[in-house]
Amino acid sequence: MRRNLLTLACCMLAFVAVACSKSSSSATSPTPSSGSSAPKTVTVALGGPFSGSEKGTGDQIRAGAKLAADQLNAAGGVTAGPDKGAQVAFKEFDDADDPAKAAANMRTIVDDSSLVAFVGSGLSDASIAAAPIASQAGFAYLSAYASSEKILTAAAAAKSVFVVPPTFPAYGYSVSDELLKAGYKKPAIIHLTGTYGEGVSGFSAQRLQAGGATVVDNESFGFTDTDLRTQLAKIKAAGPDSLVMVGLADSDALILKQADQLGLKVPAFDPGGITNSDTFLKDAGPLAEGVVGNSPTDAQRNTPAAKALREAYTKQTGESVVPDPAVFAYEGVQAVAAALADGAAGAKDMADHLHKISIADTGVGPLSFGPDGSRIGGRLYVFKVQGGKPVFTAGYEQTGPTAVKGVSLDR
Repeated sequence: MRRNLLTLACCMLAFVAVACSKSSSSATSPTPSSGSSAPKTVTVALGGPFSGSEKGTGDQIRAGAKLAADQLNAAGGVTAGPDKGAQVAFKEFDDADDPAKAAANMRTIVDDSSLVAFVGSGLSDASIAAAPIASQAGFAYLSAYASSEKILTAAAAAKSVFVVPPTFPAYGYSVSDELLKAGYKKPAIIHLTGTYGEGVSGFSAQRLQAGGATVVDNESFGFTDTDLRTQLAKIKAAGPDSLVMVGLADSDALILKQADQLGLKVPAFDPGGITNSDTFLKDAGPLAEGVVGNSPTDAQRNTPAAKALREAYTKQTGESVVPDPAVFAYEGVQAVAAALADGAAGAKDMADHLHKISIADTGVGPLSFGPDGSRIGGRLYVFKVQGGKPVFTAGYEQTGPTAVKGVSLDR
């Protein structure tokens, strides 16, 4: 198994991604060369918000997944096992970030014998709705952006659900620890409503209070809100010495702009893994300077796998930062390919083999899963925006679904 996994990793690193093109079809598959027979194909269900307000997240999930498949397929397909040589293809399922639609999609997916696994999902509410359906069917479900620990607890029975990113506690704790190290004692929090915003902000508040800080105010806002000045005025009146913001790229930029308009000028911290993105840096402009955030990828990490991932993604998309949805979809496809190389014969035993895989370096870091489906050794890197770019200063490693420890930057 170790030889197979090493072969997979090396092959994927040896090839630069083939630029992927968006298709109007819900299914994508390799096109054989003229005069040749079609190669054997294994099809993965790729899910996410491919329409609606979170379409940008879905586009990033698609880009990361297709980059991994393009590299794998260019290197000759699955490296070993019953499907050795098979090409990886996708069948897309758009949930528009609607939990009801995500659940309906999953009922269709588990009944489709042509599909070997699911990779995808945007925000956590959709995964919390869909994962138990996969679990009941014993179908391998890899959450490739949604990272609430509730995804695992809601689907604990069958051990077929996996969360590729670090979970919410790891995100919240790592940046909160950095805020405490910087000496701030009176943080305020502003966060999105819903599972993501409430989850990350809740764990952040828990960590801050355990570290001796007093959260002077905690305000919320909705996904469609565009005027946050009422909440920010309340925060300003509470006299904070720092601001924890848990939103998305556009809302975090909006928070900074409207806080500046109100004269709320305190250091900002993002524990949600949002601000390491070209979208945020562009939208926030000079106001991004000094923001402390975290990311599962270190832009200065110089392992061969990390450099290959950054270079291939930039060539494919033109973006200088590999965003989280793309990162984890990329890893999710690698995990499925590794399980196939380990001997998985399809959907029926995919989950068993996913529990056995161990990839030394996906381009993000080591990837393996604990018995409960949480990632073992997932990394979060803390950065500070300086000169318009993230400068990475500290590393953290997830040691369990709700635990992290500080580690050196893995370079």
